[in-house]
Amino acid sequence: MRDKLKNIDFREVYIYLLILSAFISISIFEILVVIGLLVLIYDFFKRRINLGALSKPLLLYSSVALLSTSLFNPKLINKGLEQGLFQILYFFKLNNIKEIVLRINYIFIAISIILIPIVIYKYIKTGLPAPVWGGVFEVGQFYSMFSITSFLLALFFYKKGNKLLSFIFFILTFLFIGMVFFTHRRTAILGLIIIFYLTLIVLYRNRIINKIIFWSVNILLIISVSIGYWYLSKTDTRFILLNEVITGKKHIDKDLLNSEVLNIISSNRVAIFKDAIFIIKKDIEEKNIVNLVIGHGINSGSYLPHKYSPYDYGKYESIFIISEFIEIGLLGVLAELWLIFVAFKTFLKIRIITEEDIYALSLFTPLLIHLVGIAFTFFWDALLPLYLLLFKIAEYYFYRIDFD
Repeated sequence: MRDKLKNIDFREVYIYLLILSAFISISIFEILVVIGLLVLIYDFFKRRINLGALSKPLLLYSSVALLSTSLFNPKLINKGLEQGLFQILYFFKLNNIKEIVLRINYIFIAISIILIPIVIYKYIKTGLPAPVWGGVFEVGQFYSMFSITSFLLALFFYKKGNKLLSFIFFILTFLFIGMVFFTHRRTAILGLIIIFYLTLIVLYRNRIINKIIFWSVNILLIISVSIGYWYLSKTDTRFILLNEVITGKKHIDKDLLNSEVLNIISSNRVAIFKDAIFIIKKDIEEKNIVNLVIGHGINSGSYLPHKYSPYDYGKYESIFIISEFIEIGLLGVLAELWLIFVAFKTFLKIRIITEEDIYALSLFTPLLIHLVGIAFTFFWDALLPLYLLLFKIAEYYFYRIDFD
């Protein structure tokens, strides 16, 4: 018994538990993140910290988020810790990278199938699709990830000559894409389309797929998106209104900031954008240099005014750069843009050498899908520590870096 325990890689078990908890309970997930951070502190003193391409921008972002919240919104320092400190789980040390990558993919697929009846059940009960925890946004993010994971596994098994498994995963891919459109979440749809297409480019550039497959999948993706858009244009008020604008039945006012049509299409983000601009203009007029540099702190909308938007809550959720600028200032926004640039550059430069590298691409996609989706939301997400850690595993796998 003792010999068996000695052979268990507890760091590997930890990552599996972390992934499972992410879909079961956000509370358990956060407890596991804290445990991972404690191990990280131990590793730091043992000089076992592993750096990665995202290290510098991530540390800058985390530092600014913690500092600005501590100074200007100390009542929500717990949020500052959650949105700043938790992200350094990216530095968590793991072993046996090659062995765990395929298992992670299989865990994703198993979870994706198990969640479907739960999502449908909650939709029947509440009118909105939802997983075990969270809501419709989580369903969109999850199934965007699962779609690409399933597609890459289909391609891998096709290359290995297992046509049956390849066909099964290919069918699952379109089922999962359908789940994404079923959520009506534009951020998830946008993230899926862009990252799916970039994944195809990486595969094509590495000669994993030829022109025929590349364009065939593109056509199938366009058909899927077209069907999805048709579905949304019949069931979603925002898309119905957008169609009326496109066909000329409705017009967006020349004064964009006061256009009611644009405000409805953007889910009230125009009014929130006006609130955000009001705060920034006030900071410039009053020469609040520190606020302009590091922001007003996480969830600063809880104490800053909302002049135009009817939603008086802790965020100014409009355009990503403006929204983030209020909370973490110019320095924080630059850190996020730096991280986004490096993340996409790392992914697009990937060289695929072995067939196993095909499905390993999927570990990049959770973070990349999230980074596309933040265009009209926020950089932080409850599962961001996991997305960053998965990216780190893929990064070390592809660049043939040994964690040891």
